[in-house]
Amino acid sequence: ATRISNCYVNITSQEINPTLADNIYHVQRSITIVDFLQTLSILLIIIQTSDDIEQIIYTILRVGLPSKSHPTLSRVMPPSSTDDEYPMVAVQLPMMNEKEFCISMITCACNLEWPKDRLIIQVLDDSTDETVMKMIDMCVEEWSSRGFQIDVVRRDDRYGFKAGNLKNGLEKIQQCEYIALFDVDFLPEKNFLVKTVPLLLQDPKVAYAQARWIFTNGKESLLTQMQEISLNHHHKCEQEVKYRMHSFFQFNGSACVWRTKAIHQCGGWHTDTLVEDLDISVRAYMNGWYAAYTLDVKCLNELPPTFTAYLSQQYRWFSGPAQVFRKLFTAVRRTSHMNVYRKLHCLWMICRPCLYIVRFAIFLLNIAINACLRKTVNVNIFITFFPLILASNILFYTFEQIHLVKVYSLFCNAMLFHHASSAIAGFFNFSSARKWIVTPKFGNPTRMNDQERKIAACPTTDTMCPYLNRCNQYCPSLHVASDSLQSICFAIQHQINGLQIHRGYLAMTLYILVFSYIAFLNEQYLISLDLTLNALMYTVFTLGYLGRSQ
Repeated sequence: ATRISNCYVNITSQEINPTLADNIYHVQRSITIVDFLQTLSILLIIIQTSDDIEQIIYTILRVGLPSKSHPTLSRVMPPSSTDDEYPMVAVQLPMMNEKEFCISMITCACNLEWPKDRLIIQVLDDSTDETVMKMIDMCVEEWSSRGFQIDVVRRDDRYGFKAGNLKNGLEKIQQCEYIALFDVDFLPEKNFLVKTVPLLLQDPKVAYAQARWIFTNGKESLLTQMQEISLNHHHKCEQEVKYRMHSFFQFNGSACVWRTKAIHQCGGWHTDTLVEDLDISVRAYMNGWYAAYTLDVKCLNELPPTFTAYLSQQYRWFSGPAQVFRKLFTAVRRTSHMNVYRKLHCLWMICRPCLYIVRFAIFLLNIAINACLRKTVNVNIFITFFPLILASNILFYTFEQIHLVKVYSLFCNAMLFHHASSAIAGFFNFSSARKWIVTPKFGNPTRMNDQERKIAACPTTDTMCPYLNRCNQYCPSLHVASDSLQSICFAIQHQINGLQIHRGYLAMTLYILVFSYIAFLNEQYLISLDLTLNALMYTVFTLGYLGRSQ
């Protein structure tokens, strides 16, 4: 007792030793800072996962809001209607050097159920490959000989990319009341027009009717599985909820029927952004138009099966909306055609690129905070499993893939870097954000019928070297050996191409690994394990080992 009173507290004077007082103040201050940083970390986690929280809200609304019934063609048109009483519909097929899909897309368009005299098919071909151009010409000639109103429209230049192509084609079909748009890898069902056009006929305020996307290669690889999970939620939940709420949702760029009057009234196709679909959707909404969504009308298409093709597509999808934000934010804010709710919702939709920049910055900050602080077990469990629980909501619409919930969460974290950099490029209008790079299409030959294969194979025989024809005829063994050697060379080349290094992802991998090691030293083993898994996913992105070989 004497030692304690001498060293720490003077009992008679009731005064604390100054040295001890400084130590106590330091400890109290440290505890306060730690508590503040732990609270900040939790708040940042919630902000980082705000997009997932929004998706949960959509899921709740989808359950609570009543579904809408769609009119049938017989309901909006008398059954006794003659072919001349059907509205004129044009089908526009923009494409460029799409050897794998051009024949199948033209075939699907010609097989759509609609009177031939009331259907015009435009093949908007920007191809530079003479072989592909010849394939298209032969296919169009074949269907034209069967009585279809089908034509190929080509331009002298590719100014404006897809939007410029659509604008050029629109000038030649002014007599059509409705226009169906399909990218070249989309394969609509025969009754596509029969199910979508009545939505426009019933309500003159509807500018476009968007169909749901389904995918031919959704189970091909881990890369396509991740894409299918994300897009299934977008189409099955988000778009459907917005339609039920009578709120803004965007035209997805394909598998849609537009009212020609709406396109003209909102200013037509603009060529100053990479996402003409979002651009014209916002402008139509600003001018008082609405949109319809058809969950039960499905259209097959291909997901990018290679990592490079996927990154190229995502770059356009995230830099383009940032361009739309710069272009239309002020116009939306000042428009008088929308009430406050519709205006705020539309502004939120075009502000979403900002969210990804913020989310990525928070992701970087949280890694450092969570690794350097010694937190309670409960906080560590929250930080690790809260994003996982939110991500499971997205997989509800691809339920057979629910076991991939952790992989999907890691995949989204890895894509934050690419999405943020794409949005920044769009905001500052970098040169890379002003170039349209066509997403490569790979196709599946088994999807073609015998006639399509025959048409597709015709041009290749004309371009073969006569010498090789004679060599193949007289020296079949040499031809086989040549094919075997060529296949071996292609296999080696694919492996070499697969070793490309993405420097940005490499830097992120090293950053995460450093803090994973710091978390391990601080005995934050759960955080360290989670960061290691994130570093592993970033390593996969660094090497490009996702999806098909190039």
